[in-house]
Amino acid sequence: PEDLVIDQENLESRYDQIHRRLSDMEKLVLELYLEGRTYGQIAAVIGKNEKAVDNTIQRLKKKLL
Repeated sequence: PEDLVIDQENLESRYDQIHRRLSDMEKLVLELYLEGRTYGQIAAVIGKNEKAVDNTIQRLKKKLL
């Protein structure tokens, strides 16, 4: 039980960190990427080209790792 509480607190802390560090566009790209969408599909949703999506995903990896 104690481990579950600690894990939940760690998870909440990580989500909070993500929300504070990412722009709205980065959050959207991350959500779409985690849904399994292709770069082309993400680009169509956000109204940017695939290179912009790739740049955003690379930025996300640096920020979140």
